[in-house]
Amino acid sequence: MLVQICEQGCAALGMFALRKPENCCVIMEGGGALMALQAMKTHPADVNVQKQACMLLRNLVARNPDFSQLILEMGAEVLILQAKTTHQDCEDLAKAALRDLGCKVELQEIWTGQKGGISR
Repeated sequence: MLVQICEQGCAALGMFALRKPENCCVIMEGGGALMALQAMKTHPADVNVQKQACMLLRNLVARNPDFSQLILEMGAEVLILQAKTTHQDCEDLAKAALRDLGCKVELQEIWTGQKGGISR
């Protein structure tokens, strides 16, 4: 698969899946999650493919948690962890995908709003 087709295909499906549970069902039935995982396997060095695939996988399960187990059984966790480790730019999307898939994710709170107010 060409890298641009993988990236744009995942991006398009990710947008169709965003906040549309009925679209997610159609995407899953059509093999969209498997396609995203295959794209991740085929192009592990391309950060944009990895980011778009993570976004698609996250969007598929965000409002359809029943899809999580099936996607995990396809090998998603290993591929997402690999993307997170390999590409710093993919870390936030990878963590979001893992979190929504029900995987253990270490989230670090950077700012809590403590220790003083805003000065002018």
